[in-house]
Amino acid sequence: MFEHCRAFVIANNSYESRALELTAEQLGFGDVVSSYSGVEFGHSRTAITYFLLDYRMNDESLLGFIDAVRDERGARLCFSPMILFTDDCPLETMLKYVRFGFDEVIGLPERRDVLEARLMAQLNTEQIYVEANNYLGPDRRRMDSGAELRIGASAHARVVFRRDPERGVHILSREQRGHHFKPQPDPGAHFMPRLFGGHAS
Repeated sequence: MFEHCRAFVIANNSYESRALELTAEQLGFGDVVSSYSGVEFGHSRTAITYFLLDYRMNDESLLGFIDAVRDERGARLCFSPMILFTDDCPLETMLKYVRFGFDEVIGLPERRDVLEARLMAQLNTEQIYVEANNYLGPDRRRMDSGAELRIGASAHARVVFRRDPERGVHILSREQRGHHFKPQPDPGAHFMPRLFGGHAS
């Protein structure tokens, strides 16, 4: 199924990037590129893009990439799975990454079948995101109360959607919760060219 998906790798340097690119190639992604490849971001041949990030970037950079993707509403790119690959980190560090808003945090090394299953869980299943004033991403508040730091306890929208590797993102429902919050409109400016050197579609 990954043959219909694109893997876009983001890392500190080309050496660390290549390691994740090889992982994506071994899993059978149909298109594998990175922030070092010079490929224009908006020219993807696939409906779904996985963003694969290396943990050795600093927290500011990780949050910057997350926010840039979540702010990019063209072709519903904001609903792309964002996967962080890390080492065998302490629980406190893992929870920090959960609060950042990653769809999945995977410690390496990991068996190929386990890795494939965890990435496959992002496709053809109902996903739930929370959209608040300063956050769009997985609803992890039941798993970690500290996620309130980014999502907040105020009004928000609950978005249920499905990623189809052949047809793209399908919004199944959007439920408004509360009376004062209004979901962010589609921004007029695109952030992806600034980060990746390409032109978003």
